[in-house]
Amino acid sequence: MRNPVGLLAGGGEFPFFLLRELRAHGRDVVVVGFKRDTSPRLLRMVKKSLLAEVTEASRIIAFLKECGVAEAVMAGSVKHAHATVYKRGKADSLAARLLSGLKDKRSMILLKTAEWQLNRAGIRLSGVIEYLRPLLPRPGVLTRRQPDKDEWNDIRFGVQMARGIAGMDIGQTVVVRNGIVIAVEGMEGTDAAILRGGHVGGPGCVVVKVARPRQDFRFDVPVMGLKTILSLRKARSAVFAIEAGKTLLFNREKAVKLADRSGLALVAV
Repeated sequence: MRNPVGLLAGGGEFPFFLLRELRAHGRDVVVVGFKRDTSPRLLRMVKKSLLAEVTEASRIIAFLKECGVAEAVMAGSVKHAHATVYKRGKADSLAARLLSGLKDKRSMILLKTAEWQLNRAGIRLSGVIEYLRPLLPRPGVLTRRQPDKDEWNDIRFGVQMARGIAGMDIGQTVVVRNGIVIAVEGMEGTDAAILRGGHVGGPGCVVVKVARPRQDFRFDVPVMGLKTILSLRKARSAVFAIEAGKTLLFNREKAVKLADRSGLALVAV
């Protein structure tokens, strides 16, 4: 019998979809959830789970080893700011030692550090795309409404700008209008950046989300779902463009219907 896989689960829909697909592939799953991020409902869906601070490295690794986990996967959003609490004495000694040695605490650096520590404990970090490939849209317009000429110009401009900030590991989403960058995603995440862009730019903005130029899909996969559509509608955005083949689209049928009712164009480029 294969060892269970450890699901390191943040917030959002992603962990639920991944849990379902792992089970469909015959895998037993144990879940590590993170306080203030992970849904309690996800923890109740498995026999063995742990709810921890993201900086309780020793406790998390001990739990995974106790459960016989030799392979782990990551899914869902964990607020970058949680990794700075060690300065206030809230991290265990292992996490504090790891974090205190990092001058650069961008998300990919933190994730690479986590992978290194898991490897030291005999736990391999695996990718998730193989389980979720059908959720990656192909290029094309997904909704009834097509972007107009000016919106297509903003999409192309936005892709260029988004790839620039993604390459610096700042964020993966930009909000643009008439060739001007209105908002750039930072630590707050995609939905908050969309709402901020809508507040500053007003109705009709174009939102673009891309993968990093050298995206490591074991750590981080761009995603969108119903919550994203609701944020776009609240911000009165005109277009949401995602990178085809590299962005997971959850609840596609419902998301497209909601976008159609909102007059929003969804595009995979």
